[in-house]
Amino acid sequence: MKKVKAGAVCRKIAALISAFAVTVALLLSGGSADISADTQSELEAEQARLAEERKDIEKTLAEYESQADETEEYLAEYDEKMRIQEEQIANIDKQIELYQLEIDELAAQIEEKEAEIEEGIEQFKLRLRAMYIAGNDSYASVLVGATDFYDILARMELVERVSRHDNDMIEDLKSKITALNADKEEYEGKISTLEAKKAEEEQYYEELRETYNNHSETKAMQDAMVADYQSRFDEIVADQAEVEEALQEEIRRKQEEAEARRKEEEEKKRLEEEQRKKEAEENGETYVEQDVSTFTSYSETGFIWPVPTVRNMSDGYGNRYIVEDGSYDFHKGIDITKPGCYGEPIVASAAGEVITAGDTGNGYGYHVVIDHGNSIATLYGHCSSLAVSVGDVVQQGQVIGYIGATGYAYGNHCHFEVRVNGQHTDPLQYVNINN
Repeated sequence: MKKVKAGAVCRKIAALISAFAVTVALLLSGGSADISADTQSELEAEQARLAEERKDIEKTLAEYESQADETEEYLAEYDEKMRIQEEQIANIDKQIELYQLEIDELAAQIEEKEAEIEEGIEQFKLRLRAMYIAGNDSYASVLVGATDFYDILARMELVERVSRHDNDMIEDLKSKITALNADKEEYEGKISTLEAKKAEEEQYYEELRETYNNHSETKAMQDAMVADYQSRFDEIVADQAEVEEALQEEIRRKQEEAEARRKEEEEKKRLEEEQRKKEAEENGETYVEQDVSTFTSYSETGFIWPVPTVRNMSDGYGNRYIVEDGSYDFHKGIDITKPGCYGEPIVASAAGEVITAGDTGNGYGYHVVIDHGNSIATLYGHCSSLAVSVGDVVQQGQVIGYIGATGYAYGNHCHFEVRVNGQHTDPLQYVNINN
């Protein structure tokens, strides 16, 4: 089990509380996503803001979860200490109980010996009383009836033995009582020592309990922080989904507008072409018909790799881990890069109309979005500079910008996306590093 020093945990807790206060203030000022924005640049800017806030939340959430895990280990360690301490106190209680049983047994024995002494003393008193009443003739009364000299000696020996027996019995009982009292005092001393030890152990247990309760409160606070940040994180994910949907709709709207302009322009050119053809026929001239389409669609030309001089991809489409932030995010495109690639030309992957060009503060930096018709659009992000403007019709392979690191970028690269009906999809389904 990993051990965490109390001082280190306290310092970390203080740092967490400070970070929490700052972040709460930021959250209160930020609020939820505003989906009322009706322009692509505003939507993309909101998308970028949410992405940055999400990274911050993920980082803070990871820190709180880490601290909560450490506190959990700390609590587990204290819980084990408290369990051992409880066993220690229970062990002392058992020892005290056993010693108390011994003391109770000794007390019973002492009481029994004291009763024997009392009985012996009473008998001795009765004999003394009898001898007192008999006076100086006590020995004579004992000797009366003796048959011979030896019988007299025997009777005198009997009297001495009775007296000696009474005295020895009482002294023996006194000696046993003294020994029993000594044992009793010894056991009582052991109990006193154990009770003092128990008091110390109980005090230590209470200190452990207090520390455990304090860290339990800290753990509860950290869990609440994690829950709050997780809730905010979930809100941001939901907001991002709404913004992404709105962005998809905005791109679709721009594509529809571009498609409507193209059709209107093509219709205008077609009418002009018919008028020129009619005039030529009226004048008896031969007329060569002209192509009135605005650009060649991707379906006829396919897509090409957007950076001809850089044939290397660092990050692909999908979930990825960002080392710099220590977090995960969903990468909506691919990153094309190599050492020293700053300023390398970026070309249109297919012919189309530029519907976005510039830095709108959305995290892509200087970027270009090209509509290719058939609900397909491509995005080229983090350019150092651009070579096209909104409304330009570009041909496949035409230079539209140059590699850079503008916006939210960790180095020079071209971020390339393919969007179908506004929805991001895997660009490698459309481009190949070798074409």
